[in-house]
Amino acid sequence: MSWLRVDGIVSGYGDMEVLHGVDLTVGAGEIVTIVGPNGAGKSTLMKTVFGLLKPTAGSVSLADVDITGMAPDRIVRCGLAYVPQVENVFPSLTVEENLRMGAFILAGDLQPRFERVYELFPVLRTRRKACVGKMSGGERQMVAMGRALMLDPELIMLDEPSAALAPGLAAAIFECISTIHEAGVAVLIVEQNARASLALSDRGYVLAGGLKRFENTGPALLANEHVGRLYLGG
Repeated sequence: MSWLRVDGIVSGYGDMEVLHGVDLTVGAGEIVTIVGPNGAGKSTLMKTVFGLLKPTAGSVSLADVDITGMAPDRIVRCGLAYVPQVENVFPSLTVEENLRMGAFILAGDLQPRFERVYELFPVLRTRRKACVGKMSGGERQMVAMGRALMLDPELIMLDEPSAALAPGLAAAIFECISTIHEAGVAVLIVEQNARASLALSDRGYVLAGGLKRFENTGPALLANEHVGRLYLGG
């Protein structure tokens, strides 16, 4: 069964239609990557799924529950988390304060949730009192992902998690994504570092011009010469 199902989504910004009827699924425990050129509609799709944009047609469902157009604060309660590409941390707050913000809808003892995040990202435990604005880009991305995991989501959506990171830090972030997946969380990734992301993925989609152009397993897309030449840099 598909845990996330997107059917025929049409969406955009005002009168500018960006997505022209896109279908996508993510099964429980899968890693799925969306790749494509700039302006293809990848981030628009994530924002529409998470309720930040209202689709003009189509539907989005989580475990067969229709969440189309639902507000983000209700969607997180359904088990979906989202880490945007930019402005995804509170730089003036500490690591611990950022994580606490991720559990804003919960009452009671949060320590078990802190512990689960620190097990996934040990560096955050040692730096839990550090100001996030003074941390490296890779560490900030770990904070952003950790905060999203505080609600124990079934699926986390990551928009360009390796953007602007040096190759070594980008590799560390992909290792973190593998660790999240091994903990039983499904992952949907939008990523310009397409080869590295598809290598981790069960399946992938290629978007271009607001349309789904290709869909296959991660290895099959990597091996597709046409996809490689047009969308993966040769």
